[in-house]
Amino acid sequence: MKEGVARACAALMFLVFVTSFSVGAQQPKPNPADKASEERDVASPPNPPVTPPASRIVIKVGGRSITQAEIESLIHNMDPQSQKALAQQGLRALGEQYVLMLALAQEATSKHLDQSADFRQQMEAQHERMLAQAEFQDLQQQAKANSDEVSQYYSAHGEDFDAVQVRQIVVRTKPQDAKEGTPGMTMEEGQARLATIKKALASGTDPKQVEKDFGIASQVWVEAEPRNLRQSPSLTAPQKAAFKLKDGEFTETQQAGGTLTVLQVVGHRRAELKDVSQEIENILLKHKLDAEIKELKNKSNIWIDETYFKAPAAPPPVGTPPPSNPPAKP
Repeated sequence: MKEGVARACAALMFLVFVTSFSVGAQQPKPNPADKASEERDVASPPNPPVTPPASRIVIKVGGRSITQAEIESLIHNMDPQSQKALAQQGLRALGEQYVLMLALAQEATSKHLDQSADFRQQMEAQHERMLAQAEFQDLQQQAKANSDEVSQYYSAHGEDFDAVQVRQIVVRTKPQDAKEGTPGMTMEEGQARLATIKKALASGTDPKQVEKDFGIASQVWVEAEPRNLRQSPSLTAPQKAAFKLKDGEFTETQQAGGTLTVLQVVGHRRAELKDVSQEIENILLKHKLDAEIKELKNKSNIWIDETYFKAPAAPPPVGTPPPSNPPAKP
């Protein structure tokens, strides 16, 4: 199919080229003097008037007319992904969908479907959803942090933007009674290999050379290029410990999952304000929105039937016997 499209495009381009060439070949070249004379004698026709988008009708269905401005407003309110797809496909599909929607709506109105209780309830719910969305967007606009607030937050919470560069060293281990050919080192061999690697790195040997000298495929890994860690609640215990170490120091050896793992601290840095400004804006926006919504709920005289909107019951502990059903009394 792609080859067919490519051939069609190539044929079309060839046709345009031949047509242009033929037209150019059939017409004699104009004399510049004659052309200048024509330009003096004949006035250029005025540009046709341009109908403004608000007045230009682009769709008619029955007695309903849709302007260019209405279509452009519809496109403007689409999500970016839909706008991108529309730009690639063109407006024809959108126009056909809009025409179908209007035709169906007019037919439904002629049948008085808009007078049903179910329809009115849906319209009211949609109305409230749109109002809620409009109010939330207004709250977002009001809650946007300014540059001073961002700077103040950065100054007060600078440690949240600390980062540490670490190099990970991993040695794969195997049990003492492992079968012959099992990949990995014994515990003693792994610990000895780790000690050798740490000594080489601490002496200033190029990490790439250390990796080349002591790395073993599928058994020993030495990261030549360090990785960056940011402060986060999801960090592991060794990663958190790395923030407290000095450059060049190593974390305690961690034994888990058949591996021995050590982190070497390569460097410390704090992210610059310009690099985390957007992150801080999002944090402040959430804080402000949470406060605004809490205040809104407090003043809205809210009541909820807790017997109806009850939380799901917690599952019984594992091993708890099911409740017994006593036999009904005769």
